[in-house]
Amino acid sequence: MPDIESERRGAVAIIAINRPAKRNALNGEAWRALGAAFSALRGDDGVRAIILTGRGGAFCAGDEIGAFAAVRDDPAARQHYWDGIMACYAAVSASTVPVIAAVSGPCVGGGCTLALRADFRIADATARFGVPPAKLGLVYPAESTQLLAATAGLTMARRMLYTGELIGAETALACGLVSEIVADDVVEAALRLAEPVIANAPISVRAAKLACDAIQQGRLAQAAAEIGRLSDLADRSDDYREGARAFAEKCRPVFTGR
Repeated sequence: MPDIESERRGAVAIIAINRPAKRNALNGEAWRALGAAFSALRGDDGVRAIILTGRGGAFCAGDEIGAFAAVRDDPAARQHYWDGIMACYAAVSASTVPVIAAVSGPCVGGGCTLALRADFRIADATARFGVPPAKLGLVYPAESTQLLAATAGLTMARRMLYTGELIGAETALACGLVSEIVADDVVEAALRLAEPVIANAPISVRAAKLACDAIQQGRLAQAAAEIGRLSDLADRSDDYREGARAFAEKCRPVFTGR
């Protein structure tokens, strides 16, 4: 069985980490496969949302400690391993369509970092979140720290980083790390969340995602030109005419992304 599985549910792509024996902790090969799965979707106009999840009752327990330990003392191999992790994070962040993390069980270390790069995090009652670098003698990346603080608040970020302790789903909901706690299957809940998103105009959603990501990362000025380009594109689009027609006729629009 592959470490990373991909499937389609209409306009939604589901990417699942499939290493349940390791609580979905990722080794170097799996990090690169996960990044490649996200990169492969960037050119697919039929995908309007992505769900990231894990099989077997775990989201992702982070990096496989033994796999990193095996290359720790070899500078070139260690850098190659680290580059694969960072490329995976970048591929998730670079998605032009909304990403929903569907979280059960551990969402720890690199797993929490992956979830932070999603637009939404839906959890069930078993979900546990943590960033344990301080317990391992490591340093959490600066960009990831910024995302954690922007998402969960600086006080909670300090707590999670300084103590390395896990927080439960209810605590994660209270601080904003989690969007929603559900009683049923988290992937099905994520599909429900995606329904109104994929029904809307893709150019509009893409521009909104770009703006929200830029605000979260403190780079709105750098993104302004691309947001403006998308606005101009939307003004001239068939979808704008379709939206206006549907509004006038009081019916549901059918958007194509053109």
